[in-house]
Formats: sequence, C-alpha cells, structure tokens
Amino acid sequence: MDEARIQAAADRQEINELLMNWGQARDRAEWENLRHCFQPDGIINIAWISGPASEFVDQSAERLAEFKRGEYSKHVISPGRIQLNDDRAFSQCHVNNVARVIVDDHEFDWEFWGQFFDLIEKRDDDVWRLFNRTMVYEKDRLDAVHPDQLPDGYFDDTDFSEFLPEVRYLGWRLKKNNIPAANKLLTINSPEEAALIEDSLNWLAKGN
Repeated sequence: MDEARIQAAADRQEINELLMNWGQARDRAEWENLRHCFQPDGIINIAWISGPASEFVDQSAERLAEFKRGEYSKHVISPGRIQLNDDRAFSQCHVNNVARVIVDDHEFDWEFWGQFFDLIEKRDDDVWRLFNRTMVYEKDRLDAVHPDQLPDGYFDDTDFSEFLPEVRYLGWRLKKNNIPAANKLLTINSPEEAALIEDSLNWLAKGN
C-alpha cells in the first residue's frame, strides 16, 4: 500500500472518530468536547438553529438542562461516506435521533431519520474539525408511550399541514416549546439538497 493510500485511510479513520465523538459529546452533555469538534468559525444548520456552532453548543446546553425527569435524546450515527482533497473533506453520514419527550405531561417516543452533510477541514493544528454541518431531514414519527392515557381528540386542534411532511412531529414539538424553526431546513430529494451537494463538491475541489 502506497503512502498516499495510508494517509487517506488514516484521515478517514480520524474523521469517522470525529463524527462519533460529536454524537457522544452532544448526548452526554460534554460541552467542551462538543465545542472542540468544530473549527472556531464553524457553522451548523439544523431544524432549530442556522448559525455559529458556538451558539449551537451554548443553546444545546440550555436545552438539555431543561429536560424533564425521564426525558433523553440519543443520536445514532453511521460511518461517513468521505471524499478527501488535501486538507478538506466532504462527508455524508446517516443519523437517527431517538428521544423520550414529555409534552402536556404525556410521554412520547419521537424519532427522526436524516443525514449530516459535513464540510471538514484540517488546519494548522493538524486536527480534522467540522467547518460546516448541515442536516438533511428524511422523516420522523411520534408514538405515545401510554396511548390509552391520551385524552380523546388530543391532536384534533393541531394543524399538521403547517409543518413539512419530513419533520411533521419535530415541527410540532418546536412549536409546543416556543422554539422558532430555522430558515434553512433541508429535506431529502429536494432542489435544496441537490444544490447543497453541488456546493459542497465545489468547495471540496478548491482544496486549501
């Protein structure tokens, strides 16, 4: 195996460790660890924030601190499909978020499927870190833990048509918690996803 292939294998291993570390740090409230997953000028685009990664970390800490007893959230992340060019990388990885949430004193299991599209850089410290992370949403679902305890007609006054079909229940949860949705929410097989892929590949091709 030549030196270039060995280096590429090492880079992909380090990037996949970064992807896994992000999920563990986010779910285990390891905020400094999570912060170090991003470049200092890192950006994140997800359902409830589109902006600096530093703000994402700070707001995530606030959100988890507000969890009710019995609530939790876990990100299950696949290894990435990683394309390399010098000190830049473009990664796509599958994400499954499973959560126990309490709304109106009722327990629900909420789950979504999506993909992270990541622009990743290795800068002066020779460490791969996230520069731009964007979630592309695929679908979600919501199940009452105790459906027999839900009042009759619990959802009758909810207009789910105001939410994107791919994130119907995520939109409902955000509204229930008075959290405004981000403006750049992307969904699978959309023109916006196609544009994101094109822009990411163009960014990758430029190299450093």
